[in-house]
Amino acid sequence: MRSLSETSHEHHGRIAEHVDRLPGIADSIGHADAAALWDAFRPEYAFISTRLVRHMSAIESSLYEPLQALMAGRHSMAPMRREHEELLRLIDSLGDFATTLEAGELDQDDGIVFRRALYRLHSLVKVHLAEEELYLGVLDHNLTEPEKDELLRSIVRACEQPL
Repeated sequence: MRSLSETSHEHHGRIAEHVDRLPGIADSIGHADAAALWDAFRPEYAFISTRLVRHMSAIESSLYEPLQALMAGRHSMAPMRREHEELLRLIDSLGDFATTLEAGELDQDDGIVFRRALYRLHSLVKVHLAEEELYLGVLDHNLTEPEKDELLRSIVRACEQPL
């Protein structure tokens, strides 16, 4: 079985492929019509609202508890959980923009808010994934092989479950 870091890097790479397209979409707001924005945004939103949300849930349920226990109260996972909550709020707000774009409407004020949400989601996901990579390194160095294998199976199983 592959290591936690290898599996995480693969999952994070798939997430980054989609999240890294968000700044380009944001840059096109005000220059492209709603239909063109919708065509660019639709696949990224579909991925973010399903696979990214599933990844966050899987990581929180399988990874954060072992980390909390391993660090024995020296470091809380609360900031990472709060980031998940903020990401979910941003994803929900993007759902509102998906509806607006699909209807072919996006006024200037909405465009400003939409652009900001896209940039914010991009930056928060990138930083959050980098932090997760660091935490996985901690686990890789402090768990036994059977513990790592069980954690890895749990993450893979949770990330692959249909919604």
